[in-house]
Parts: sequence; C-alpha cells; structure tokens
Amino acid sequence: MQVRTRRGFLGAAAAMAVASSVGACEAGRGGGSRGEDPLDVPAGADLPPARESLAADGTTIVIGNPSAPLSVRVYEDLSCPACADFELDGNGPYLKQAARNDALQLQFTLGSFLGPGSKFAANALRAAVDHNKFTEYHEVLYRHQAKVRKVGGFTRDRLLAMAVKVPGLRGPEFDAAVLETKHHAFVAAADEAMRASPAEGTPTMAVNGALVPTDSRGLYEDRDRLYRHLRKAAARS
Repeated sequence: MQVRTRRGFLGAAAAMAVASSVGACEAGRGGGSRGEDPLDVPAGADLPPARESLAADGTTIVIGNPSAPLSVRVYEDLSCPACADFELDGNGPYLKQAARNDALQLQFTLGSFLGPGSKFAANALRAAVDHNKFTEYHEVLYRHQAKVRKVGGFTRDRLLAMAVKVPGLRGPEFDAAVLETKHHAFVAAADEAMRASPAEGTPTMAVNGALVPTDSRGLYEDRDRLYRHLRKAAARS
C-alpha cells in the first residue's frame, strides 16, 4: 500500500500480497451464481460493457449505473504497484464485473502523487471515458505498469502505444487529448480530492462512503469476504 503523511503521499511502500484463495473461490463457482444475486457474478461471466461517466463533482469516474444505491469508491494512483496487484490479482476484477452486472456503481478517484507519469496516465484514462473505454484501458495500463516503471514511467507516447491494445480507442480525438494533456484540470482536481479524502494510502476502498480499513486486507484480496461485506452494505442501503 502507498501511504501518506501530513506532507502528502509518499512513494515508497511495499505492494500488497494477494491471497491465492481468490482464484480458488472463483474456480469452485464455474459459471454458476447464487440465485438471482447480482453481486454474485462469476469472474468469467460474459457481460456487456458497463456505462462509463464522469460524476457531477468533476473528479469521480463512475463505472456502471450512477444511480445504483450500492457504491464502491476506489482510490488509486496508476503508478502504485499495490494498485496493480489489487486490479490484476485482487478484488479489482470482481468489482468491475459486479458493476457490469448492475450490482453497484464503481467509482474511481485517481490520485497522481507518484509523479508526472501518474498525471499523464490519469489524463489518458479521463480521455478514455469519453469513448466508454476506461475499463479496458485501465486494465491495460496496470498490466504494463511494472515494465513501464523500469523505463521511467508513463509518458504520452507510451500511453498512446498501449492504447492500441484497446480496440476502437485510438483516433484523432483521443490522441490529441493525450498529447495535449487536455484533461489537466481534471487531473489536478482529482489529485486534490484524493489528498482531501480520508484515504491514507492506495489502493483504498470505501463502500457507500465508509472506508474499508487498510488493515482489513482480506476484503481487498478475498472475493468471498468482499462479497459478504457488500451484501451487508446493500441490505442497509
């Protein structure tokens, strides 16, 4: 987890370890589900893309139905190794599937406290929202994050090269938004929203506004534990 102090976020932290039980639980389910519970969506379910939008606050990217009563906010920095672990091997993929299954609205607050590369990446992801390609591009960036960090981080040219892996994303409008940092105001506002939030590091989740304690790592790693936590939150909403 990346941590911060009163002076701001610090970039030196260990990536979280992801529990192997996540894959085991998913493998046990196969293609089934628990009745009609939309939160119990299998990892391999073939679902249509979720709607992607920018919330009225101008700093939150929303995946799924923005009117869904159950919300999960994720605080991330695209250069954070622990965020990559969460999004690739932890509960990040489950949350995206749940949003695609209309079980919740998945909200992202993108900080950029780890340097210029994070700012370029946040700008490019905001541009991807305009093409309803945030979810796919978000995954691509995390899959290449470790390699990119070794060569100096995200740059505009590298972000465009990775965008080729998302069918339909590259084009004059998207390319210009990346090269000209069109959404610099969004990047600055989102980073400030991160700093003003109660989140003490990344990745951090908040369910219906209530932070998931950072010492409750199982909720970040174990699909079944998060599922039960979300069911309780949905019952209260």
